[in-house]
Amino acid sequence: MKNSLFIVCLAAIFTFLSCKDEPGSYSLKVEIYPDSAGTVVYDQGPFVEGTIITLTAVPRTNYLFFKWNHLIDSADINPLVFPLMSDMEITAVFLFDDKDEDGVGDSDDLCLDTPKGAVINSSGCASSQLDTDEDGVKDDLDKCPNSTLGATVDDDGCEDSDGDGVSELIDLCPDTPFSEIGNVNAMGCHIYLGAYREGGVVFYMDSTGLHGLIADINNLGAVGVQWGCYGTEIYHADDKEIGSGAENTLDILAECNETGIAAALAENSTAQGYDDWYLPSHDELDEMHCMAELIDEVAVVNGGKPFLYDDNETYWSSTEVSKNWAYYQDFTSGGYCTDEPQEYPKRNLYSSVRAVRSY
Repeated sequence: MKNSLFIVCLAAIFTFLSCKDEPGSYSLKVEIYPDSAGTVVYDQGPFVEGTIITLTAVPRTNYLFFKWNHLIDSADINPLVFPLMSDMEITAVFLFDDKDEDGVGDSDDLCLDTPKGAVINSSGCASSQLDTDEDGVKDDLDKCPNSTLGATVDDDGCEDSDGDGVSELIDLCPDTPFSEIGNVNAMGCHIYLGAYREGGVVFYMDSTGLHGLIADINNLGAVGVQWGCYGTEIYHADDKEIGSGAENTLDILAECNETGIAAALAENSTAQGYDDWYLPSHDELDEMHCMAELIDEVAVVNGGKPFLYDDNETYWSSTEVSKNWAYYQDFTSGGYCTDEPQEYPKRNLYSSVRAVRSY
């Protein structure tokens, strides 16, 4: 009887033990916010109850780990270690790392203190933070952003490449020869209307600024020079245009052997050390007349004479009208361009000679 009772009791105990629940099996779901901001390293489940879980948040470039969104206290613990006691969903929250809030993450941002609202480049830098040509002037103030490396520049970031004292910012002639750097205008050009250079005064420039005409600062010979060869037509000496005076002069001298005439005085001149002077054509003389006041001013400063001194009033051109007539210009209205050269007998004894040369 006793043995039967023990067996019943043992069976009951076994039944009791057999009916007790097995340890639980739980799942763990981990999410990332924002989606591409980072990853979380952990062992994959399922897990039995009480398994110690370790979650390690790993931010991607330009992000920082912020918190686990299910925690109230110590939400920013990383790695996070805890026992798993039930099914769980947890989110790792990351923040974009951009201290100056310019839209470029700090890991890629070469300028971490960009002013608020500034326009930036792909490296996170505003022009006020850059000095692209390394001249010491920030890009937002640099008016010459491509200065030569190592060059001395002014407050505008501009150099004076030819050393003439005029900033490259306004220098229209940045290649002034060394010999002319003391003879430039406010625009940095050594060739300009009114410049004293190469023996005289620049009174005409072509559209390129590279070529033009220079007037002598003095007359040649005395008042009373004849044009020459009255009664003889000079072949090809009738061109009026600017640029034709030199050829006119040569044509005159090729067919007129008279001495002391206007063309000969110009051709033989070595004024100021130059030997390529000639008698101006109709249009060249007209241009000289229009610029007479400027020529006078510069000529006098440099030791020359004005057009209207003593009895000098009219000047010969190299342009012939006919066998008895040539063009001359009355300079009593000089500087105002009120008239153009007029026809006058070639034997006139009251006109003067002011030679020109080309550059």
